[in-house]
Amino acid sequence: MLFKDKLDTFVTATIPTFANKLFLDIAYTSQPQLSLDIYLPTGKGPFPIILDIYGGGLLHGQKSSFKLNSSLRFLENGFAVISVDYCLNTQFKSQFPNQISDIRAALEYLSINSAKYQLDMSRVTLIGESSGAQLAVLAAATFSAQYTLGRSSQATLKHKFPKINRVIAMYGPYQVDHFKIQFEALGIKSQFSETGTAQSFEGIMLHDHAPQNVPDLVTQSNPATYFTKNMTPLMLIAGKKDPVVPYLQSVQLAEAYRTIVGDHIKTQWLPYGIHGPKDYNNDAIHIQKLTFINQN
Repeated sequence: MLFKDKLDTFVTATIPTFANKLFLDIAYTSQPQLSLDIYLPTGKGPFPIILDIYGGGLLHGQKSSFKLNSSLRFLENGFAVISVDYCLNTQFKSQFPNQISDIRAALEYLSINSAKYQLDMSRVTLIGESSGAQLAVLAAATFSAQYTLGRSSQATLKHKFPKINRVIAMYGPYQVDHFKIQFEALGIKSQFSETGTAQSFEGIMLHDHAPQNVPDLVTQSNPATYFTKNMTPLMLIAGKKDPVVPYLQSVQLAEAYRTIVGDHIKTQWLPYGIHGPKDYNNDAIHIQKLTFINQN
């Protein structure tokens, strides 16, 4: 079965008992299909923000699924947690990189309504997993570089580029024309036989082209393309046994970050980690994330 044909079974997030207030299905643009959920902790705001971006190859997924569970842990630490939907590559004739416009629009909505939801927009962390990690790093990189990426309607947004304080990216794809050679170097067989073709999730992201045939689009999709000295501090987490996205994607991005940006980066490579939230939702990793977010 091709990745694009997988059944998208929704499993809802487990809401912790220490969640205080919930605001669900808030439309953040003129497209009512795009909405976000806000989870607030106990206590008095304004609260620092975790904006969670789910993965699914930009083809599957929706907000507040079980993939949000690891981010919901931050409620106990006094953070507001926000789960956002974005246009998938199969919806509304949308194509990558319009998802970056959606993230920017969501942040603008939250900024305009920050008092209503007790949000501290001066302390925003993006957390993404898989393709959501790619979107999180791309968003932070392009915003910090003052570079508009995505649909032209983004120009109608009223505010400046959003300020992102931290990014945590887990097992994401970045240099997508390197998948096959990296799997070969690692001695790992790709879980999906269409990897590297126009029918792969990365090929569909590149407007239905095999990555090796569209180097300009590959460059456009790589967050490192937009790295500057102003890039946000970054934490990368990946598993060395991942058969969907080779962990060398994260190693390569970390090398580019250190070369272009500097040392404001933390990496964690799990020796037996594979793809998906299971291996990355535990107390040890949560403490590492929290420490990284709270660093001066």
